[in-house]
Amino acid sequence: MSDWNGKTAVITGAGSGIGSALAQHCAAQGMHVIAADIDQQGLRKTKSYASKPEKIEIYTLDVRSEDAVESFAKQCFNQQNEVNLLFNNAGVLIDGKSWERSIKDWRWNFDVNVMGVVNGIHSFVPKMLSQNSAGKVINTASIGGLLAGGTYLAPYQGTKHAVVAITESLHAELALESAPITAACLCPGDTATGIWESDRLRPSEEHNQLLSDAEQQMHEAVAGMCANGLSPAQVATATFDAIEKDQFWIFPQDQFKPMLELRIEAILKEQQPPSADQLLAIMLNNGL
Repeated sequence: MSDWNGKTAVITGAGSGIGSALAQHCAAQGMHVIAADIDQQGLRKTKSYASKPEKIEIYTLDVRSEDAVESFAKQCFNQQNEVNLLFNNAGVLIDGKSWERSIKDWRWNFDVNVMGVVNGIHSFVPKMLSQNSAGKVINTASIGGLLAGGTYLAPYQGTKHAVVAITESLHAELALESAPITAACLCPGDTATGIWESDRLRPSEEHNQLLSDAEQQMHEAVAGMCANGLSPAQVATATFDAIEKDQFWIFPQDQFKPMLELRIEAILKEQQPPSADQLLAIMLNNGL
């Protein structure tokens, strides 16, 4: 689809980062954008930064709530009758030693990153299949959902591996339907978003506490790489380029592929997962 003018985009996690950039990009294409997030202040900024703010409607939403997402979907379809692009994009990040993260930390990561996507699929896809027009569901995973588990990143990468598998299944299932609804998996690499400050969305007493210098150093190193990565606007542009080409895999950056090859080789040879030192060496050689 080359003419997006007048079409409808629904975007979760639109209060910051990639979601905010997608909302602004969609609005610039003339789309009617329904931007949702739990962060009301962030949503207001998204709207105010847009070149066509009148195209963006903001909606406060907690994607963890099945009932809230269902109500949101009904409202979207009551207003617009169709959703041409659904971005299940809301995401948060918890890092640290897997056995030291609280169950509440783990559940928060999975409830937002995985069940947020599941709730979006559950509430929107049946309605999109009945709308008699083309649509696409784009789920935001990460290159972390393809690579070997990163040190101190089990809660986050575990969710992103889940999103990748869910989206692959969704793609296969939609292909069996007669309606022109398809799926895509967005796997950004280092991007300058606020995800490393996800705790801002939680009560202060639930803020994550890293318990060692090694964890803190890793946190700062990876957060620093992300800060020097692509801008969210660049990711949004690359995403739309891939959508225009009807790609399933959306990779705004491809420098991670040598690390993916190393992981696949280790699996096929039944070897240990790549070490942190091996992955770091590849990252440095490829300018990540």
